[in-house]
Amino acid sequence: MSGQTIETLLETTPVEPGDRLRVLIVSENVSLRMSGETSVPYYYFKLLQERDVDVWMLCHARTREELREIFPAEIFARIHFVEDTPFQASVWRFSKRFPYRVEDLIFGRLLHIITQFQGRKLALQAVQQHQIDIIFEPSPISPKGLSFMYNMGVPVVIGPMCGGLNLPPAFRYMDSPFTRLSISLGRIASWFGHRLIPGKLQAEALLVGNQRTAKVLPQGYRGKVYEVVESGVDLPRWEPKQYLPPEPNQPVRFVFCGRLVDWKGAQFLVEAFKAVAEQTNSVLEIIGDGELAEEIAARVKELGIQDQVNLRGRLPLAECMKLITDSDVYVMPSLRECGGLALLESMAIGLPIIAANWAGPAEYLNESCGILVEPSSPSGFVQGLSEAMIRLAKSPELRQQLGKGAQQRVRTNYFDWDSKTNRVLEVLKETLARV
Repeated sequence: MSGQTIETLLETTPVEPGDRLRVLIVSENVSLRMSGETSVPYYYFKLLQERDVDVWMLCHARTREELREIFPAEIFARIHFVEDTPFQASVWRFSKRFPYRVEDLIFGRLLHIITQFQGRKLALQAVQQHQIDIIFEPSPISPKGLSFMYNMGVPVVIGPMCGGLNLPPAFRYMDSPFTRLSISLGRIASWFGHRLIPGKLQAEALLVGNQRTAKVLPQGYRGKVYEVVESGVDLPRWEPKQYLPPEPNQPVRFVFCGRLVDWKGAQFLVEAFKAVAEQTNSVLEIIGDGELAEEIAARVKELGIQDQVNLRGRLPLAECMKLITDSDVYVMPSLRECGGLALLESMAIGLPIIAANWAGPAEYLNESCGILVEPSSPSGFVQGLSEAMIRLAKSPELRQQLGKGAQQRVRTNYFDWDSKTNRVLEVLKETLARV
């Protein structure tokens, strides 16, 4: 599968015109602004319609206005919304007092359960109202998350999911004892939860991004498992850059885009850039905000590299895209990354990649398009990042070689949305034919 081109894929998985398959997409958040995961249902909703599928969608009302802006009125009318309750708002505010992983694993799932409980009723109504053939639930991507889409009267397909991921052994100190305990209890609770709410156990098909995720699917599932890459890139939005001979003394621009939280690794990137700034005239662009923003800004000043590090904060999507496109190398020091949407988008442009040799980036990258750094220890990781950046800063030939390799890889391995949508459509049709 990994060697097929988009053209070959389209030949081997044809979509028959006029086949009016009726699909209901169920996903809590659908947005191009919130995170990479929330863009997943947006693309399936949009691209399945382009394939003459009769698609409807159910999501939370928090994204109503954004979706109203994105879609024309006749398409927007195909979206049903789950309204929030005062209790959900109170839980959300309370969750902000806890570490991110506790907030996400415990409170995030609690809010998701409440929303899904409400959404289940609406989904049942939509199945009857629109004579739906099959329900497709592409997010949340966590294999441990509960799904209320069971006994719906039609087959259910869930995924692609991605999970089963821990920090590298040398970095597990980053999770406090309270966080580790909460995670363990949350995973135990999920075992019981799937028995009470058996959406994933009863689904006719489960899509996983990799074998690591397949191994942590809830025990007792009965559906057929398909492996489909979880992340995807919208190729028309990220045009390949033109490679021009570098101008003399032109600084090499490294860029990072992501939340400034510990597991994303921006704090290690800043430490690593100290040596890069000393040996080259490179510039580091950091896009994003988060709980480590002030700490990282202070450390940049302590290291004396503020003239070569630009802390951009959170940027509008258009500005973010331009800044990445104008850069020379994308750096992703994340230590717990299931997929990596920004990484794939940078590959589509033609940027060489530097990333941790762990989880999603390790599955997406190879020597043709990037440099993987071993997260063997904090000091070793920092040194490895420094060496990779210095190597690329000093070799425009290597940057161009890896950049072209990145463009090729992202277009030939099911990483783009067109080929992913064709594959999912094939799975939906096969599932209907099987039940």
